[in-house]
Amino acid sequence: MSKYDKEQFLYKKSYLKNRLQQDVMGDGIAYIPCKVQGINDIISKFSTKGCESLDPEFFGYITDFIDFVPLENPVVLEIIGPKFTPEEKEIIKRTTDAEMDYRLGRTEKKILHKKRVFWAMMIGTVTSGIILTIAKKIASDVPLEFFYVLFWLFADALVRYLFIERIDFQKEKMRMGRLASMEIEFEENNT
Repeated sequence: MSKYDKEQFLYKKSYLKNRLQQDVMGDGIAYIPCKVQGINDIISKFSTKGCESLDPEFFGYITDFIDFVPLENPVVLEIIGPKFTPEEKEIIKRTTDAEMDYRLGRTEKKILHKKRVFWAMMIGTVTSGIILTIAKKIASDVPLEFFYVLFWLFADALVRYLFIERIDFQKEKMRMGRLASMEIEFEENNT
């Protein structure tokens, strides 16, 4: 047996809050440090002038990082790199704002769709429950299994949305809202 016991890995704690305080937090604000070599690390190589989009790797870095930051803390993206011209800074800020707005809009669209599905499931659950109740009283020889299946199909989707999906969508909306509200600061790297 090695000098390490498997159990110690199971009980290892991360102390994430302390790590965040030490590495990225300042005055209740989370600073996401991001080192770049130039504007090409931020703006996608497939973008055209006037219709820029963020580099997927850059966007992924930001979204992965923000998942560790507590929801109550605002976020500042700290871009560390060469001295950017005022035009480049404006392009980066405009592109980041636009990208985050698109992502927030996509999330809002998904939430709206799920709310519509929720109301359809609510109507389906109530309607199938009423039909099931009436069918039980009217005729005992009517095959009720179809109405039971229909009722539980609607009820399952309704309960899943209420207790699982709604919470996940709220968290995603908060995440995208934070990204859309994110401030950007530039820090010149002198090395």
